[in-house]
Amino acid sequence: VSLDLDKKLIARILNIQDIMKAELALLIGCLAVAAARSAYQVPAGSEVITSQILTGFSCLGRPYGYYADVANNCHLFHVCYPVNDESGNIIEEAHFTFLCGNQTVFSQDVLTCTHYDAAFPCDQAESLYHISNANFGIIPEILV
Repeated sequence: VSLDLDKKLIARILNIQDIMKAELALLIGCLAVAAARSAYQVPAGSEVITSQILTGFSCLGRPYGYYADVANNCHLFHVCYPVNDESGNIIEEAHFTFLCGNQTVFSQDVLTCTHYDAAFPCDQAESLYHISNANFGIIPEILV
């Protein structure tokens, strides 16, 4: 019985941690040094952080989530948000681009801008897209 309670407690803690990570990622996204309201609209002066912005990332077909921009060395990240009509059909792929602060890059494993040394390797970020965004935006039911 004690082992079952421990497993349930650990599961609840992990769910709470996932919720907190999602909330923190959203907050960081909002507070990122410069945020744009649509794809690749970054503020003046962004060339100090990244010399030339490549605009190849697309949200087409991607689920709601945060995505490191590997082509831009993870200095940028994107929030993709499929907008559905009443029938559940996707009518728009909302795409927002954010620029991480100086000396930070987007770390796909924790969905935040992080110092270079602590970040998940940028060239491997795409391997985590599905895993890190699988439950993004889903609030788990907490058993009491």
